[in-house]
Amino acid sequence: MKVDLVMWTRNGSATLKEVLERINRVVPKENVNQRFIVDDKSIDNTRSIAASSGWQVYKNRGSGISDGANTALDLVTTDYFCSFEQDLLLSSDWWNKIPKLLSENAHIASGIRSTSKPQFLHRLQLYSAAKYKINKTDSSGFGFGKTLDNTIYDTAFLRRIGGFPLLKTSLSVDTALAYEIERAGAVWAVDYSVVSDHLRQSFIQELRKDYWYGTCNKAVREALGHRADSIWQIFVRTIFSPIRAWQVAYKTKSLPIIAYYPLQRFVFFLGVMKSYSKGLH
Repeated sequence: MKVDLVMWTRNGSATLKEVLERINRVVPKENVNQRFIVDDKSIDNTRSIAASSGWQVYKNRGSGISDGANTALDLVTTDYFCSFEQDLLLSSDWWNKIPKLLSENAHIASGIRSTSKPQFLHRLQLYSAAKYKINKTDSSGFGFGKTLDNTIYDTAFLRRIGGFPLLKTSLSVDTALAYEIERAGAVWAVDYSVVSDHLRQSFIQELRKDYWYGTCNKAVREALGHRADSIWQIFVRTIFSPIRAWQVAYKTKSLPIIAYYPLQRFVFFLGVMKSYSKGLH
């Protein structure tokens, strides 16, 4: 199988060199047709790092992940292609396992990601992945593991369903795509044993990310409608998060989760309120 390797970037110099070097090692050279990034107006040395790592550089014809992903899709020339994100350290067994998941009905496949630091956060994320694998449900209402950061696609199928969904926010493009795949009667396969490292240095970075996710909530609901969580559902989860935190801490044997999980839910809820308060002024 020959594949194109693609990535969309924006100011990713802090992690990009390590990420690209890992991809170059994991995906055999003989299976690669072309490697390229679609850059979204980076002001750091993202483009030079990509070029020095053997990746071609193109400009995002628009702005954000939706436009970047579709710009990349237009450049793909192989029957299958892989997408990665700039802060995702690919699992060493990704190539040996994920492409094998593709089938007549499974047109997209991926592994999962987890933040390796701090350890309690790693345990929390793996616990969430295990719960979803068993119950087929998670806090987003859809698929844990269905992300665009370590994914292989059937190019013709993706083009047939209209490419990547066009969202005003860079958040939840993956979730919107998962719904489109389901509506087309196809499958997005996930191997929960293939865990790539989401490169973050502290739980503070995670909390900032959760706040940003919250601020995107209004745009996500406008894009996904009833399929996205309502403010009421988010509020209820926030109120009951201390109880849930004790349960998860016990099952993962990780006491810091008792404090972190409610804080995470609270920060996300603050972001949600921010997203709706913008329209009140």
